[in-house]
Amino acid sequence: MGSSVVLELPGAEAVTQWFGCWPNFHDAEVISLFLARNGSSVLRVYPYYPAKPATVEFVLGDVTDIELDDFSCQNVIFGLDVQRAIDQNGDKVYRLTLAPCYGVAGRIDAKSLRLELSPGKSPDEASQW
Repeated sequence: MGSSVVLELPGAEAVTQWFGCWPNFHDAEVISLFLARNGSSVLRVYPYYPAKPATVEFVLGDVTDIELDDFSCQNVIFGLDVQRAIDQNGDKVYRLTLAPCYGVAGRIDAKSLRLELSPGKSPDEASQW
C-alpha cells in the first residue's frame, strides 16, 4: 500500500490511533457503497479486528471512474490499497483498489478522499464477526 498517501488523508490519524496501526483490511467486509454523480460517494468497510471493532468510511469526492465486479451478500475483500494515479481523463486522483476474495472487487478513482471512523460493532446485521 502507498502508506505515505494514506497517512496524508484527512481522518487517517484517527484510524491508525484506533487500531494501533494502519489496518491491512485483509478479510474486511464491504458493508455498503453509495455512489453519487456529483459530490461525495461513500465506501463503508468493516475491518476484521475483533478486539477493536469499528467501521471505516472512505468518503470519495468527485468519483471520476469506477470498475467493480461481483457485489454479493457478504463482500469480503483480500485487501484494500490507496494510491495516487492519473485517471482516463488525465486528472490526478486517488485510486482505491479492493482486492478480490468473496464478493465485490475492483477500483474507484476520485479527486479527493477522506476517512471517517465509527467505533463499535458493525451496524450491518449480515456481518457476523
